[in-house]
This record gives sequence, structure tokens and C-alpha cells, in this order.
Amino acid sequence: MTINQIATPELEDWYRLNIGRGCSLDQLHDSLLQAGYAATFALDFLRWRSGGEWQPKPVQAGAAGDPAVTGPAGGGATTDGGETIVARALADHAGKPALEAWWARCDELAAASHIDLGDRAARITGRHVRNGIFFLRGVLSPEECDAMVAASVARIHDSTVVDPTTGQFVPDHRRTSQGTHFARAANPVVAAVEQRLARLSGLPEPNGEGLQILHYRVGGEYRPHFDYFDPATPGCALQLKHGGQRLLTIILYLNDVEAGGGTIFPELGLEFLPEKGAALLFASMTREGALQPLSLHGGSPVTAGVKWIATRWIRVGTYV
Repeated sequence: MTINQIATPELEDWYRLNIGRGCSLDQLHDSLLQAGYAATFALDFLRWRSGGEWQPKPVQAGAAGDPAVTGPAGGGATTDGGETIVARALADHAGKPALEAWWARCDELAAASHIDLGDRAARITGRHVRNGIFFLRGVLSPEECDAMVAASVARIHDSTVVDPTTGQFVPDHRRTSQGTHFARAANPVVAAVEQRLARLSGLPEPNGEGLQILHYRVGGEYRPHFDYFDPATPGCALQLKHGGQRLLTIILYLNDVEAGGGTIFPELGLEFLPEKGAALLFASMTREGALQPLSLHGGSPVTAGVKWIATRWIRVGTYV
């Protein structure tokens, strides 16, 4: 039986910490091997994180003055067989139509300055087409933004994340916000927004999860993470039964933030600042149907005021 590790958030944090301290990829590679990671995983992980075709040098003692690697890196979660999370393809026969429909829509958006959403027109003011990222102004009216916030104020509670082992929603120190959610078509405003987002994405409305509303106070943030589910972990595999993989994320900004609170893509060097009524759309899967490591994103800390957003995740199949 072959055991393969996966790239956990803790391992990513370990990588960023030690690279920031000036450690070399060769040092990190040696540390991963010493911690019990498979050689193929260590190579794939470091190539992915460094964005290149890096090749380790022969093992040798660190040079005088080289920073010591903080560790150990740990063994991480494991799964039987298969490929690593970095390379695993996810587009099965059920998900392929949605994948193709989205990337065809992406090509249409790439050539447009405005988009007709049926009951509104939005303006595309930012894009990173290769990774399916678009920023649009005017997706929501000010009145719709205010109505969604007003309907959420009394319902918010501490936000959670999906536990990769159990599939349950649990608190996480990396996500410091409060939130709530609306069932699909919960009220006329929600129903109108959902239909608009289906038109924007080019995907059927039933593929969308219910809108999630998030509220951040000063200091609130969501550290860099992925929105897709890793099928190698038991908890995430359970989530995949409810409509397959998450293909798209659409973030709706419900207010203007006084300072901070931008959405960042650290691997791409991109940041999008909150703007009331605007939307940020990005893909979690490549054109080929693989998990997209460059979709790593986070919410920067709010430094003044508050931040309200609504998020809709769109699956490759009908969400149930």
C-alpha cells in the first residue's frame, strides 16, 4: 500500500515561515524528508509552492550562517494511493459540462467591458484571465446590499470551516469573522441575486450553494486558504457528495470598508479592495479540471470600520 501526504494549511504556513526567514528550498526539502514525507511529495510540494522546476541538490550540510529550518514540518494528513493534492485531476464525466461552460464564459468575459446580468448591467474593471479572476462593479444595487446586511445582523455567529477529517463545521483561528447564511431563494432579494450570479457565471442556478454572509470587525481576517475540497480527506470527500467540487467562488461586497479588508491572492500578487455593490469571481479549477493552487486567497485584516460580504460557491453539479 502506498501512502501519499497532502499539502495541509499547516504545511503551507510552515513553508511561508521558513522562506520568509531566508531558508533555501534545499533546506526545506531536507527537513521534509527528515520529517517522514515521501521524496516525490516533497519535490512536488516545493516545486508547486516556488512556482518553478526546482531540482534539489545532493544532500549536504548547511553552510555557515544559513538559517536553521523551524520545524519539524510534521507528517501531515495522509491518504491511500492516488496523486498529491497539487496534481490531482477532478473533472469527472458529471463535472465536465460545467467546467467547459465556465471556461467558455471566462473567454466571453475576457473580451468584454460590460456584462448584461438580466436586470442589471455590471462593468468589468479588473481581470486575470488565465486564472479565471474578474472584478465587477455594480453587480448589486446599494439597496440590495443594505437589505442583505439588515437581514443578517440579528443572525450572525462565529464563523466556521469544514474539518477535513470529519466534514463537520468547526471554529478555526485563521478565520476571525461572524456570519450566517440564507437558504436558496430565501427572500426576493436573495432570489434575484442568485439568478444574476447564475447569468454572470454561465452555470445553472441550482449549482450554487446558499449565500453565506460574513461580518468582519477591526482585526478580523481570513488567512490564505483554498475554497475547493480535497477528496483525499474523509471530511471533504463527504462534502463532494453534495454537488461535486467547488468550481467558482463569487464574493459580493456589501459595504465600503474604511481601511483594510482587501481580498488577496498571495501567489499572484493581487489584491482587490472592497467596494459596495462590486463582485469578485474566481475559479478553483483549471481548464483541464485540476485543482487550482493559484486560487489561494485570503481576506486581509480590517484596520478601520467593518466589512460585510456575501459569498456564493458554485459546484460542478447540482448542489443538494
